[in-house]
Amino acid sequence: MEEESKKKEVDKTFARQLKKIMDERGMTQKWLSDRAGVNAPTVSRYLGGKNLPEVHIIMALAKALNVTVDYLCGLTDTERKPESLGSEQALLLKCYERADAQDKKTLWTLLGRYMTAEEKRFPFSSSVNSEAV
Repeated sequence: MEEESKKKEVDKTFARQLKKIMDERGMTQKWLSDRAGVNAPTVSRYLGGKNLPEVHIIMALAKALNVTVDYLCGLTDTERKPESLGSEQALLLKCYERADAQDKKTLWTLLGRYMTAEEKRFPFSSSVNSEAV
């Protein structure tokens, strides 16, 4: 019984973290399912805490969301490994992660001046004016 209880808690933690990431970035189940190669009803089950994906699917979801597997599974508060970035980029990332929703929107608007049309199609950059390229 205790093992079943632990499994349910892991499923719920994964579901909460996946929902949080998707909500923060304005991503839809369809968008994620297309990028991760998983069908939308399966993503829905993950979000509902009814299933925990297999490792290869967790890896595909993390890659699509551009986060580490540890972050997706709720094991760390750091979305990406800072050491894989330069010191300036790591500082920018840390500051962005601490920003509230309104400040993030302001940052995306500013960054829109430097984004390609392709980059503006990402759901988390939806506040960027699509005309400015």
